[in-house]
Amino acid sequence: MKKVFALLVLAACALPVVAGAQSATDPAKMVQIFSNALKTDGATLQVVLLNDRTVEALFGQSPAKAALRTKGRMTTVFFISGTVTKEFEFDPTLKVEQKGKTFDGKASSMKNFTAGKIAKGEQIQGMVELPEKLDLYEPFKVTLSGKSVEFRLGEDDVRDYGNR
Repeated sequence: MKKVFALLVLAACALPVVAGAQSATDPAKMVQIFSNALKTDGATLQVVLLNDRTVEALFGQSPAKAALRTKGRMTTVFFISGTVTKEFEFDPTLKVEQKGKTFDGKASSMKNFTAGKIAKGEQIQGMVELPEKLDLYEPFKVTLSGKSVEFRLGEDDVRDYGNR
């Protein structure tokens, strides 16, 4: 009987640790940690920093997953997506500022990620690659289509889940 009680106590203590570990690697949580919403004149776009965890969450079944993961390890890549809420003029030019330095991104369109008018209800999807890797421990500002959003990633998140 003492052994059964000891096992129950051990299981009760271990359960929160296992549950915490599962939530820490939850794909939706990974995307939330490494993304920010950017409000433009006609859409709210999700700007996601691609790393091993976010690539797995967003492109888990894609044949391009390995290439995206490798690209995310070599340089800084953002995946941008959203739905247009009202027709607007979209500019896919992305700039990132960090520690007084500005980086111009190279955009690749997946869907409507090109300059010009985009109709209400249309999806926007694209990737933007920077010429070098950002220091994720330092804050940085992303500017797209004339609007900006600041990223301040948690030190623990970068250490535990960012690309190594």
